[in-house]
Amino acid sequence: MSNKIQVKKRDGSLEDFDQTKIARVVTVAGLTHEQGQKLAAEITNWAQTNSNSFITSFQIRDKVIEELRKLNPNAANLYAWYEKTKGEKLHE
Repeated sequence: MSNKIQVKKRDGSLEDFDQTKIARVVTVAGLTHEQGQKLAAEITNWAQTNSNSFITSFQIRDKVIEELRKLNPNAANLYAWYEKTKGEKLHE
């Protein structure tokens, strides 16, 4: 990746943007490997053009859901459910 992008996590910490995480989770949600790789690349391009130095995990989540809905609404619903339950577990 040419521009180093940091992701601001829910807890306020920063970590390097990792396209492979997106590809992995959208594939688990129901996309083919090729679709997952393509969507992850699109999200990476979007992140590079829409951030100065960091982007929030919430912005990434919303963009992933938006793009997933175009490809596979069922996968979008599963991903959204996973993200929601992951957030709830943080608050238990």
